[in-house]
Amino acid sequence: MLKMKKAVKFLTALSGVALLSSCSVQQFAVNTQVSPFQNGGKVWGEKTKGVEFKKDWDLHLLGINIRNSDAKKMAEELGTKSYTIESKSNILVNIITGGIADYKVVKVIKREM
Repeated sequence: MLKMKKAVKFLTALSGVALLSSCSVQQFAVNTQVSPFQNGGKVWGEKTKGVEFKKDWDLHLLGINIRNSDAKKMAEELGTKSYTIESKSNILVNIITGGIADYKVVKVIKREM
């Protein structure tokens, strides 16, 4: 019984670590001299409180684009030519589906030159 409790604690801790590290963040600066992560948050993505941004999502099944966001259109809706594209991929979704599905949240964050 003692070994079972240790195993449960270990698996719970391992699951917690997996959940905390299950995001992959990429940022791309477009027409701006401001470096990415201007508003902090280098691990979990940039904080957008008080900053204009648009959000959309992508879905890939077996590497095929099922739904693709349009960052250029989102930037036009924000009325800017200087922006940062932030893409967050959830590795947990990838693990649960065995790599069949990849879900990404895409944000376009308005920048000043």
